[in-house]
Amino acid sequence: MTYECRKARVATAFVCVVAALLSLLLTAASGRGEARADSPQRVVLTFDDGYNFDHRILDYLNSQGITASAFVIGSWAQRNPELLQEMNALGWDVCNHTQNHPWLTKLTDQQIVAELNACQAVIGSITGQYLPIFRPPGGFIDGRVMNVASAAGYAPVMWDFDSMDALSTNIPVQERVSRMVGAAADGDIILFHFGGRNTLELVIGVVQGLQQRGFGFVTLSELYGWKKLLRGGDSGPGITEAAMRYYFAEGTTRPGFEEWVLVLNPGSETASLRAHYYASGEELVKEYSIPPRERLSLSVGSEVPWQDDVSVVLESSTPVAAERMLYFNRTPGYDGASLARGVSDPSSLFFFPEGTVRPGFEEYLAVFNPSGIVEARIEVELHGVAGEEREASFEVEPHSRLTLRVNDMVEGGDYSMVVRSSAPVVAERSQYFVYNDILTGSHCVPGIERPSGRWFFAEGTTRDFFTSYLTVFNPCDYGTWLEVRMIVSDGSLVKETLALAAGERKTIHLNSYLPADVDYSLGISSLLPVAAERATYFRTNNITGGYCSPGAPQPQVSWLFPEGCTSPGFSEWLALFNPLHEQQVVRVDYLRGDGEVVSREYLLPPEGRVTLDVAVEAGQADEVSIEVSAPEGIVAERSIYFSRTGL
Repeated sequence: MTYECRKARVATAFVCVVAALLSLLLTAASGRGEARADSPQRVVLTFDDGYNFDHRILDYLNSQGITASAFVIGSWAQRNPELLQEMNALGWDVCNHTQNHPWLTKLTDQQIVAELNACQAVIGSITGQYLPIFRPPGGFIDGRVMNVASAAGYAPVMWDFDSMDALSTNIPVQERVSRMVGAAADGDIILFHFGGRNTLELVIGVVQGLQQRGFGFVTLSELYGWKKLLRGGDSGPGITEAAMRYYFAEGTTRPGFEEWVLVLNPGSETASLRAHYYASGEELVKEYSIPPRERLSLSVGSEVPWQDDVSVVLESSTPVAAERMLYFNRTPGYDGASLARGVSDPSSLFFFPEGTVRPGFEEYLAVFNPSGIVEARIEVELHGVAGEEREASFEVEPHSRLTLRVNDMVEGGDYSMVVRSSAPVVAERSQYFVYNDILTGSHCVPGIERPSGRWFFAEGTTRDFFTSYLTVFNPCDYGTWLEVRMIVSDGSLVKETLALAAGERKTIHLNSYLPADVDYSLGISSLLPVAAERATYFRTNNITGGYCSPGAPQPQVSWLFPEGCTSPGFSEWLALFNPLHEQQVVRVDYLRGDGEVVSREYLLPPEGRVTLDVAVEAGQADEVSIEVSAPEGIVAERSIYFSRTGL
């Protein structure tokens, strides 16, 4: 598989948004949408720069209940964060107008990307907004700038009418107002400047005139639906053995979240499923039926009457496989999802090697007590990279959940976490992040119940805008030696040997050991049992996100992946890694939502990897579950990237 192929597949999830944005370029007609019979005509007011900021504009628009879209200069925004925070609180879009306001056509490709990324990082750090658009200073743009910006994940937004408030003009204010009001059509964009000439007078005239014509005012996000646009991705190993019971500690139906539980019946008999939903001391039980080799998709928000944190327990009459997908949208552009497999056996001990409360990271621990009788006493230990430790203890009532904000326990830094319980519980760690001030997303994983002397990871890449870290924690009372084997898809091998002291955590930046633009798999061996996770952060055509995956302690002959989608807006990949010294023929069954089963076989060479584009292998489908069978055992991971609407 070539880099261009993979990048193109992920890019398709965003192409519809880019196409809509590019249609706004340069001509007035190009920005107009057709009026809809069931809604008023809409106009977007946009304001550029920030210099000589006239606060009366915000005050007037707020008095009229109107929100607008701002294109701010990053260097100005750094000096005026309170104004960005105010616009954000009022519901404005805060968008990219470059860091220093240069003519982009005069910059090199690298300088263009640097200007856009720097401004985006400033806006995001202040407002949490990461909208995938920019406005070129002065309106100067050409094909090269468009291509460079698009490759970096940005689309340009121009205007249909220029109020001319940044120009020296003899055209009277009222004449300019009349021209804009008289010619405006649904979906038009009007350009103003925060510090322009007669801007407030122009704004008042345009607002009053368009209101008389029956127009409404929206932001760019509202016009194009970006406030409901979710972008992100996740990756992780599948379920190795179907079970009759699953537990999910994490989950919420609060505003801004959309939770799904996906249950695959891999057997030959119909599965009778009972779902127990728990929230704030209440329990709701519902029953479902899943035909053989089919999947049930439960929208938790539709199944329960609560807007609350929800834990779920599944009981099935026959063995099934279950995963949970949790989409979120905190603010425009700060969105993503986490995909986690269900836990089939509660435990009294969990390990989380990965963990950080650095700036931009927010971490939570969810612990669910499945017992209906016994209270669970929870001990949480944080082991820092410098050897420091923090401890806390809590009680969790029967059939209840504890949610702990880890940032409240420790100030900054990286750490590993150990969770001990007096009774069997289920523990999951969630992390919401803005990585490097620009990549937003989340990941959530259940804890590792048993450390191991071996760990395997099928997925791994150093392609553009993918960066990965391996985190290993030694829970033993003695030090150990660790060998990390990075098996590159071209057959080459990179090895690194590390010492890991008792109770120590180490983080390895995998990209620094490997060449660019390669796929790889990982094998880890240790003298003593350790716990290992791999965290990856990515950005591809403004689909940003990250995922954190626990390793597989050994190859398995069977892997099950209930979740999967190859519809437009979704890109799904399956990585199969053979860590053995003999080749294997692996069978993969793709179970489509329409009932069709597509079966294929693949030859995996010794210590080799195959990466499969699920859309190519199984075709487009709203639901695609996967069953993998290997005679001697392999490691399998599924990656999903998406750009979809929904919240």
